[in-house]
Amino acid sequence: MKKYVIALPLGAALLTAWIAVGHSFVGHWRVAYGNGVTGHAVFTSNGRVEATFDGQTWKVGGPYKVEGNTVMISDSSCGLGYWGKYRTTWYSDDSVKAVLVEDSCSGRKMNVDGSVLVREKK
Repeated sequence: MKKYVIALPLGAALLTAWIAVGHSFVGHWRVAYGNGVTGHAVFTSNGRVEATFDGQTWKVGGPYKVEGNTVMISDSSCGLGYWGKYRTTWYSDDSVKAVLVEDSCSGRKMNVDGSVLVREKK
């Protein structure tokens, strides 16, 4: 019985830690942007993101940070000093939705708020 008293809290702590760090944005994603446009996004392990839009030739990119279930994005179209903050809901390791917390850049807000990302399989 004593083994279970120690193992149960330890197991719960490990599970919580795994869930907290279990999701990663790093990789290639297919994106349905919040404004109805589709495209792709690439998140790198060094904290950079680059987004493209189907049917258009321009790209937008910049740094990103993740803290828990929140992702912060800064990009070249809004000025690299302006950060947007979005709450993420992970449906699986390969799909996530972003919802606005705060962002002063209207163009980025229009694209990112409500966007759904699905990891591209190789």
